[in-house]
Amino acid sequence: MQDTYDAIVVGAGPSGSVAAYTMARGGLKVLLLERGPHPGSKNMFGGTIYALPTAEIFPEFWEEAPWERFVTAEYLYFLDDDSAFQVGFTNKVYGKPPYNKVVVHRGVFDRWIAQKAVNEGSVLQTNALVTSLVYEKTLLGRDKVRGVQLDNGCIYYADAVILCEGINSFLTKQAGLRTDIPAETVKLYAKQVFRLPRAVLEERFHLEGNEGAIYAFTGYPTAGVIGKAGIWTGKETLALITGGFLDQLAEKRMSPYELLERTKRHPLIQRLLKDAEPIEYAAHMIPKGGFKMIPQLYDHHLLIAGDAATMVSGRRGTDLAMLSGKMAGETILQAHAKGDFSQKILATYGWKINQSFFIADIKKKRGTDKYVAKYQDSDYLISRAMNEFGSEFFHVGMSTEEDKMKKIYQELKQIQLPLKSFEDVWQALRHWEVL
Repeated sequence: MQDTYDAIVVGAGPSGSVAAYTMARGGLKVLLLERGPHPGSKNMFGGTIYALPTAEIFPEFWEEAPWERFVTAEYLYFLDDDSAFQVGFTNKVYGKPPYNKVVVHRGVFDRWIAQKAVNEGSVLQTNALVTSLVYEKTLLGRDKVRGVQLDNGCIYYADAVILCEGINSFLTKQAGLRTDIPAETVKLYAKQVFRLPRAVLEERFHLEGNEGAIYAFTGYPTAGVIGKAGIWTGKETLALITGGFLDQLAEKRMSPYELLERTKRHPLIQRLLKDAEPIEYAAHMIPKGGFKMIPQLYDHHLLIAGDAATMVSGRRGTDLAMLSGKMAGETILQAHAKGDFSQKILATYGWKINQSFFIADIKKKRGTDKYVAKYQDSDYLISRAMNEFGSEFFHVGMSTEEDKMKKIYQELKQIQLPLKSFEDVWQALRHWEVL
């Protein structure tokens, strides 16, 4: 293997592989480094990718990509101990091209994207742990990145390096582009995958053919921690995920595994998982610091993309990672054409990000950190209030409708002051990520 390339990408997740694909397609010699045994071996999500952003990079990707199902139904359940208040939507059109959301397995899908980069000429090296950036001193006294060094001592050189190293972002910190990541800006999730015969799965979740469904849960599963749980349907698998903010889990001495087991004990979820065979466990951290935690995205000869760049907005992460990887790759192609990889030229990447639709959404939720700190109990209290309302509203008794509504109001007051409930709902609508 040669030791000099036009560009090096660290991390073969969605952002890194798309960056490599974009640059290799543009004629550059690209090295794609992955510390796992294969792309996707250490990645985890529910999970869905979003069709329109993915097709922006790989038109009609569904014709060849390894998908599981096309999502046509989504449900949000507010869970109490033994009841559930449901909101849902179904659209059969979403089950036809160009689709809307697509359920995939990351371990398989990430390998497909990386192979697309390889097919364009990128060199993929797995089991490659990058421990440091390699710098070259300049006459002006400012060091510039000229490559990377692996844990085995191998050094690779390039005009540009793109860091797509995920949430831990060790190299991004080493480059001085970010500080430590506070625990209150990170969510920790646990995932369990189950096998269920296709016919049983489709009957249970009311699906036909390649249709898929997503079930989101709030309230009961995380019990006083701002978080969520969810079920995603594959062809013959179910993925159950639950988790919350790392600092809150630590403060309350709760592990994601405990939350996962608690979630499975709910009567509704027990029914959905009935006779399903457990086949896999996983855990993963996701950056949720929002706009305040986005690092400096570029430096001389260096760009940051994907989770390392905190490209996450609500439930959207994988598609934003791919789009940021595409923008990073395009910027390096432009710099290569000019023969200039200075910070001034690479600032184009920052401009592209700032012009994107998703950075506007990320900026809009700047106050989420304050919401997380102040309203830790809101998910649970809102869910409990909605279930109290539902239980009384749908109960058939021997009282007038007027008396019934008075009783409902009195029971809701017992949970907390009405003004506090109104504030909880208002703040939740502004900051919730389950929607």
